[in-house]
Amino acid sequence: MSRRALMGLLVLVSACATAPREPARVAEPAFALNAARFSELPGWLFADLSPALLAFRRACDGRRLRAQSAALPGGGRYGGTVGEWAAACAAAPSVAGGGERAFFEQYFTPHVVVGPGEARLTAYYEPIIEARRTPDAEFSAPLLTRPSDMVSVDLAAFAEAYDSEALRGAPRALTGRLDGNQVRPYPNRAEIMARANGAFAWAHPVDVYNLQIQGSGRLVFPDGSQARAAFAAQNGYRWRSALGALRDAGELTVASWPSFKAWSNERGMEATQEALNADPSYVFFAEEPIGDPAAGARGAAGVPLTPMGSIAVDPAYHPYGALLFVDGEYDGASFRRLLVAQDTGGAIRRGPLRGDVFFGIGPEAGRAAERMNAPARWWTLLPRLAPIS
Repeated sequence: MSRRALMGLLVLVSACATAPREPARVAEPAFALNAARFSELPGWLFADLSPALLAFRRACDGRRLRAQSAALPGGGRYGGTVGEWAAACAAAPSVAGGGERAFFEQYFTPHVVVGPGEARLTAYYEPIIEARRTPDAEFSAPLLTRPSDMVSVDLAAFAEAYDSEALRGAPRALTGRLDGNQVRPYPNRAEIMARANGAFAWAHPVDVYNLQIQGSGRLVFPDGSQARAAFAAQNGYRWRSALGALRDAGELTVASWPSFKAWSNERGMEATQEALNADPSYVFFAEEPIGDPAAGARGAAGVPLTPMGSIAVDPAYHPYGALLFVDGEYDGASFRRLLVAQDTGGAIRRGPLRGDVFFGIGPEAGRAAERMNAPARWWTLLPRLAPIS
């Protein structure tokens, strides 16, 4: 071997010896429920359980509790059957104030939730915005109804029919439209707005975007009448924050709704729409009466949401109606709540430990919801007769 070749080999060996090694990847835990005791739930003795009981009653009244159960590894099921929840549903209406804790302890047993993904809580709310029946310079963004050409493909059903592991690992459903005899992706936000039709109301573009992020909202018209813009469909694209994009571009110092609206009013509607197009996701609405003014819109489970009693979850892991106790932080203090899984959303379909707490209705709830973003531990309460596998 020549001296030059030997020196080259030594340099290569030295470089390999000193090169930083990639850290070994830590395998994420599989989704599982591990039996626990109520005494192990932090703050259980002092948590306000009344909103959870109200949310639970609404779920029972809606007859949607445990209509489905979620899969566990190895082919087991989590959630049980409607019949296994019948005794608790029958007893819930007669529980007096102050008796919530004894009720849940009598009919349920806690289990620690473990699994992949980030363990984090955020929050959402139902906005109240001004709207018009016809557009003008300020109220220029349409609230669009679900398009007639939109179709949804239930991949979960195909996974079971074909016994396909590949499809089981895919999203549960896809949204698109028919192109001849094929299903193609539905248009993104920019394409939808370029041919917008089917509006039932109009509002400020930033307010409409806020409704789309929250999933629903209340509309107030000049004559004082109100209606709800309820979630009807989504175009299938992954959500990307238009506020975050403006902040990252240096256009906003704080990514908040008031600052976004002030920026929009200063820059104009064309610049606003261009900023919103950074988010390809688009939500369509249906106009509905308000109904119970103290309740939120119907969540994905079909049940009216209860402030501080309902939570949006990833339904691939938690069945709707699941009772979930969370231990997190909020404004520097402990946040320990029992919540009922009654909704979902694109931003939280990221595992069994990711949730969005419904904080309530109106601007005060909105300001409070913006401040919720913290790690959390999770438990679920199962009926004493319900197996977990």
